[in-house]
Formats: sequence, structure tokens, C-alpha cells
Amino acid sequence: MAVTALLAVASTAAAQTPDLPDPQPVPSLPPIEPPVAASTRLVAVPTGCASPTPERAVFVGTVTVTDPATARYQVLQVLSGSTAGFEVGGLIDVRYGDDVRFLETGTSYIVGAALDDDAGVLYSNVRPPAPLYGGSDVAGVNVSDVDCPRVEDPVRTLTVDGTSVESGVITPISRAKGDLLHAILDPLAVAFVVLLGLVALKLLIFTVARAVRDIGSERGVSRRRPGPPRRRRGLVARPPRARARVGP
Repeated sequence: MAVTALLAVASTAAAQTPDLPDPQPVPSLPPIEPPVAASTRLVAVPTGCASPTPERAVFVGTVTVTDPATARYQVLQVLSGSTAGFEVGGLIDVRYGDDVRFLETGTSYIVGAALDDDAGVLYSNVRPPAPLYGGSDVAGVNVSDVDCPRVEDPVRTLTVDGTSVESGVITPISRAKGDLLHAILDPLAVAFVVLLGLVALKLLIFTVARAVRDIGSERGVSRRRPGPPRRRRGLVARPPRARARVGP
């Protein structure tokens, strides 16, 4: 009887359970726009104000090698924009021109790079660009009724803590102390060795000349020295005869 009652209760509960609704499809998300196309400036620049060149990409990278105008980075992290088309195997080249001398190989930097449309390469700066013709120091320049905001140039290379890279006049000299010492001491050492060699050669020539002179002097003395008298063959020296005195 107990089993019959349990079966009856189970059938009653199954009959009272409502039907579940059909699963609804999950709506698809809108496509993510490229960062370069979607990004806008946080500070709006009014019309009539100078606007800095927009950056193509901002990344953290380590300098692996440099040449007189370009630095090659190992890309560690892309902060904004895109390095597609310029990054190969995790390496990317950024042109600096003369500013490349302020970068150290093996050091990491935050690089804001823009695209040079003429050369088709990425470029950046270590020092802020100087204002044209002295900027506000020239009368009548940058005079406008519009209150222009101060916008930092994004095409800059900074240290990983966000500070400016040392770009003083003596910065490359202070970083190359060993090379500077070599540049000063190596010519002095070479000059000292050459001078020492010339002195040794001079002493050798004087010694050889003196030895040759001494040998020549000894031969001349030996030729002028008189030898013992020679005797003629068949002749015997006779003693002188005594003359007899004849008396008166």
C-alpha cells in the first residue's frame, strides 16, 4: 500500500510541473572598432588652436639596438593604438633622428609614435619640439581670442615611470665615461709607445755607430804602428874599425 501511495504522489507532482520555455538565442555583440579609429582626444582642441600630431600607437618597449637615426624595440605591451604593419616578430623600428643618442640599449621606455606619411615609418621624439621662430617670444605670434588648452605632444618617448628622458648636452658624455676615457688615454698610450720606440731606436743607432767607429780607429792605429827592423839576407853587420894614430 505504501508503494502505491508513493507512486500516486509522484505522478501527481509530475502532472502539476509546468512546461519549461524554449531557450532564447543570445544576442550577438557589436563588433569592436579599431582602437585608432575609435579613440578621440580627452581634451577637445577648439578651432583656431594648434593641435599636436595624433599618435599611431603607444607601447612599452625595450631598446635592443640603435643606429644613427633609428631605435629598434622589443615590444612588451601595447597601451593604445595598433602596431600592426610595423611590428615583425615582436620587434618594431622607430625613427628619432639625432634624439636617438639619448636612448640606452637594454632600457625600457614608453613610446608614443606617429606615422610619417612621406617615409611610411613610425617616428618619435625624446625632446619636445622647439616652437617655430621662437614661439610666443615673437610679437604677434600665437595671438588669438580663443582660449587654447595646453595639450602635451603625444609623440614623445618617456621613461617607464612617465618622466622625461635625460636629454642634456653632456648626457651622452656622462653615459659614455668609459668610451671617453678610452678616447683620451688610448692616443696618449700610443704616442708614449711610439716615443719610447723612437728613443730606443736612436740609442741603438748611436751604439752601432760608436762600435763601428771604435773598430775603425783600432784598425788605423794598428796600421800606423812601426814594426821591428828587418835584416837583409846575406849581409852581416860588421863592427866599425878602429883607426890607428900615427905619431909625429
